Amino acid sequence: MQLLVRPLTSHDREALLAFEQVNRTYFETFVDSRGDAFYSLDGVAEHIESLLMLHAQNEHIPMLITDASQAIIGRVNISQIDAVSGTGSLGYRIAEEQTGKGVASRAVKYALDVAREYGLNTLHALAATTNIASQTVLTRNGFVECGTVSNIARVAGHNIDGVCYQKALD
Repeated sequence: MQLLVRPLTSHDREALLAFEQVNRTYFETFVDSRGDAFYSLDGVAEHIESLLMLHAQNEHIPMLITDASQAIIGRVNISQIDAVSGTGSLGYRIAEEQTGKGVASRAVKYALDVAREYGLNTLHALAATTNIASQTVLTRNGFVECGTVSNIARVAGHNIDGVCYQKALD
């Protein structure tokens, strides 16, 4: 499968809204809900503008994963960038229908290269203890488990714990 990882732009509002709406229930099995207000054109536009502002301040790198037809099939981001320490946090979400196809692994590998280009030397990531697939993706990409974190999300009224990972970038 051909993949493209590209920067998020303000022109992605409608496509990103559709992606998030279709996958909302699936995503909310692993992470906190973004709330109903997010799932509107205005809500997604506000979200995008916020990410682009953080990007302009060199604090966030928002990217989209698209297939050969340029349909959004996932997102990968480097957030909480600290240029002084050279660290950032990796996050991603893949469409439910694309899981198990190597999309996340390939996108994470690409994001590692982007992080190096930005001069980062360490990335951190969290995966819900219930999200074995995400833990596998991180491990396959050379992330090392560095502990557990309590209450990283609240899903269906229950607190979810997470596994912390980090990767030193060569």
